[in-house]
Amino acid sequence: MEFKYKARSPEGKISEGVLQADSQDAAVAMMRERGMMPITLEMRGGGAKGESLIDRFKRMGTITMRDRAMFFRQLATMVKAGLNIGNALNILADQTKNPRLAFAIRKVKVAVDSGFSLSGAMRAQGEFSTLMVSVIQAGEEGGRLEESIDRLATFLERQDELRRKIVSAVSYPVVVILFAFFILYLLITVVMPRFSQVFKGLNVPLPEVTLMVFDFSNWMAEFWYIPLLAVVAFFMLIIWMNKNRQTRPYLDRVKLKLPILGDIFFKSIMARSNRTLASLVDAGVPILRALEMTSEVTNNDVIARAYTVLRDAARKGASLGDTAKNIHVFPIMIAHMMKVGEETGQLETMLDKIAGWFELELDEKIKRLTAILEPILIIFVGGIVAIVALAIFTPIVTAIQTMM
Repeated sequence: MEFKYKARSPEGKISEGVLQADSQDAAVAMMRERGMMPITLEMRGGGAKGESLIDRFKRMGTITMRDRAMFFRQLATMVKAGLNIGNALNILADQTKNPRLAFAIRKVKVAVDSGFSLSGAMRAQGEFSTLMVSVIQAGEEGGRLEESIDRLATFLERQDELRRKIVSAVSYPVVVILFAFFILYLLITVVMPRFSQVFKGLNVPLPEVTLMVFDFSNWMAEFWYIPLLAVVAFFMLIIWMNKNRQTRPYLDRVKLKLPILGDIFFKSIMARSNRTLASLVDAGVPILRALEMTSEVTNNDVIARAYTVLRDAARKGASLGDTAKNIHVFPIMIAHMMKVGEETGQLETMLDKIAGWFELELDEKIKRLTAILEPILIIFVGGIVAIVALAIFTPIVTAIQTMM
């Protein structure tokens, strides 16, 4: 077997390479014989030997935030109960329902049994983010592994709860609007053309609204694919702009300036980033590294740059609170609470309170938005039905009056 490794030499230098060994244990033994301390060790060539194609397809699925949160919560519970890491990972690998996560846990378990630390074993698996690995590593180095795992589980649970709040707020109006457009499409492309044929035989003068609806109906029946392609092209453009390095900063600025939704985006990012920074600082991660990782999880170029400025200022010895005052992205409240946290030595507590405040504000904003959207959507759907009904029944009434 071929193994790709990253190890520390006796002189303290980090080296990377590939070696041949019969097993992972043998590879670790070979590295130690050479005086090298393994950091990561990964078998090359993809899936495990003898693994079926069906098993590989199962592992192509995604791992949700909830799956990760549940894994770390169960791991924290088992470690607190006195189980060693190896046995706890073995149990969790068997009971985890997500095939991809279960496979990753098994690989972590093998690495831990081979002498790797938990953080070192997780670092080799793409299923565990840099943030997760850093929190675990800080706990190992500080002798507080149980607390770090528990803290990480709590952090992921809160992140999942925040995500579900946003999804629930967006789901209701999206479903109603899509349903309304679907009904409108059926009315225009199926019902209206039939009425159009009937009215042509009656020789009744049609009002402007009816003619407009009939013209639009005939156009949609013939060129229905144009609106569909336009919508697909719009979303493809947004996805491309979000992935392109040149256009993403512009798109991120637009997101924050959108009416109603922009404030939701901003509050959710602030809640997530401050919660992340609080968890990293509380776990013992160095502040410069914590600020760097926080900028990576913001998922917004504008706010990520703000945290990068904070990191650069902190590297020069400047106060986070004083620096945040001069960055327009951060509300003045954040700057003051950072300043208080630095002066009292409770920065992580203040950051956690900031995150809690933004989560509370976000929750209230979502409730107000849902309350406002309900009547707006009812009026929107009712207006569509009213226009169609007016276009159909006005000529019918005119025809009846003519006959009389």
